[in-house]
Amino acid sequence: MIHLVNLYMSESKTPKNKYPMSGKIEYDYNYNPKTTIVINYFTSVDTMIKTIDRLRTLGDEVEIIVNNDKYGQDTEKIMKSLTHRNDRMVIANDLAERRGYHHGAQISNASDYIIFCQDDDLAPDNNQWYLDCLKEFDNDPKLGMIGLLKGGWNYSQPGNVTITDQFNKIYVSWLATGPLMIRKDLYFKIGGWSNEFSQVGEADGGADADVATKVLLYGYKSMLLRSPSVREWYRRFERGDGLTNQTIKHSEARKSANQRIKLNNKIYYEKYQHNWNEIFQTVKKHNKEIDINI
Repeated sequence: MIHLVNLYMSESKTPKNKYPMSGKIEYDYNYNPKTTIVINYFTSVDTMIKTIDRLRTLGDEVEIIVNNDKYGQDTEKIMKSLTHRNDRMVIANDLAERRGYHHGAQISNASDYIIFCQDDDLAPDNNQWYLDCLKEFDNDPKLGMIGLLKGGWNYSQPGNVTITDQFNKIYVSWLATGPLMIRKDLYFKIGGWSNEFSQVGEADGGADADVATKVLLYGYKSMLLRSPSVREWYRRFERGDGLTNQTIKHSEARKSANQRIKLNNKIYYEKYQHNWNEIFQTVKKHNKEIDINI
C-alpha cells in the first residue's frame, strides 16, 4: 500500500520530517528541547497528571519523561496526558526512584538541563519558577544544580543544618528532591545518581544529598532557591494510595524507608568524612559572594 503524504504545511511552522512512513508531516516535534523533566511515578497518578498539565506553561522547549515504576499500572491514563510529540513514558517494575530518574536522564534529548520531580509534588500553574531557575543558571556558569525544596550542610553529621524558607536563595552542600534541576552535561560528568544509596524497590533518601555534594566537589555550586514563585510548588499534594501525611508515618513502608535512610546516612558520612572541612569552607565561600555569612 502506498501512503499519500499530507502536503499541507502550516504557514507558521516548519515541517520536522520529509518522508514519513505513516504519511503524516510532523510540525511539533522539538529535536533540541532545552530542558527534560523526569517524573518518577509510583503512587500519585492524579497529582502527577495535574502537574503535567501545569508544566505546559513552560512551552515547547521542555520535554516530559514519565518513569512508570509501578509495573505499568495506569499507563493508559498517563498517556492521555502526554500529548506533546516529545513526551515519553518508560515502564519499570519497582526499581526505585533513583533508577527511574537515571533512566529518564539517559534518554533525555535536552541540550541544557534535567529536572527531577516526584509524582506527588504539584507544580505551580505558571512558568515563573522555571524562569527564575534559568536566570540563576544564566547569571553564573559555575552554578551546577538548584533545589527547590530544602537543603543545607553537614548532612548526616551532628550539627546538620537544614534550610527551608529562611532565604530566597543560599548555597548548600546537600539538597532534597522536590524538584531538582541540574545542568545536563554536569549530571553525566559526576556520574549521576550513585548506586550505593538503594537497591531495587528501596527508598533512596540521601541519594539527592549525594548528587548535590558531588556537584560541589566537581567545582560547581549547589543552590537552594526559595523565591516566591518557587514556593508555589506544593510538596506532597495528594497521594494515590490512601495514606495521609500522618498515617504514612506509621506504615510498614515508612518503617522500611527509615531503615534504609539510616543506612544511607552512614554511607554518606563514610563517603565524605575526609572532605568535611573542604565542603563546608567551599559552601561558606560561595555564600560570602552573596553576602550571607554561615
